[in-house]
Amino acid sequence: MPNSNDIPWGRVLVEGAAIVISILLAFGIDAWWQDRQERAEEQQVLNGLKDEFTLINDVLTSHKQQHLERLQALEELLESFDNDGTKPTPDVLTAALDVLVAPTTSDISNGTLHALLNSGRLEIFENTTLRKHLVGWESAIEEVWDDQQSHAKLVYEIHVPYFIGEGFGMGDVLAMWYGDGTSLVRSIGEDPAEIDRLLADRRFRSMVETCYLYKLHLTEEFDGALGVTSEILAEINNSIR
Repeated sequence: MPNSNDIPWGRVLVEGAAIVISILLAFGIDAWWQDRQERAEEQQVLNGLKDEFTLINDVLTSHKQQHLERLQALEELLESFDNDGTKPTPDVLTAALDVLVAPTTSDISNGTLHALLNSGRLEIFENTTLRKHLVGWESAIEEVWDDQQSHAKLVYEIHVPYFIGEGFGMGDVLAMWYGDGTSLVRSIGEDPAEIDRLLADRRFRSMVETCYLYKLHLTEEFDGALGVTSEILAEINNSIR
């Protein structure tokens, strides 16, 4: 039986400490390398999201401007109803009718964000505020889409059947969308008596009023979505190194 005094405890302790240190160092290097890779991946994804949300911001800003112009056309038409018989100008009437028969949609792409969420890698971002805004983004844009879909339902289920049922020609309105293809289609602006009949119909005024209220609410949804977009872009810029 070996004498404990013969065991080189100093060397054993040194070698044991060296082994522990080497293991800890290996773990440390591995963790450092993994963190470095994650930070590189984070920056790559951040730049992709910046491009994506910059485009989304531009699209929504443009669509909101078009929306406000269409809302103004409805306002001017509503004002003409109470102007002691003063008829709306042809441009105002055509623009308002365009709102009533031609729904719009804000089609945007969220490929980078969807890929990130589907991969479960949202935690790659150190910025927790950015993570929160990205999770809430879909709810914000869905509010815009829901309002646009509600308006489209009004158009296809109420407005278009009304104009067809009453025999109004819509060539001047649809020309905005279909160009020369409407040259053989009657236009309501060709017959002043048809315009008088349209403006005198209380059902038509109710449609304009209802559509106007829908559009007012959509303005709020555009503002909400653009607000979230701005917050996301601000946090992305704060996170890009």
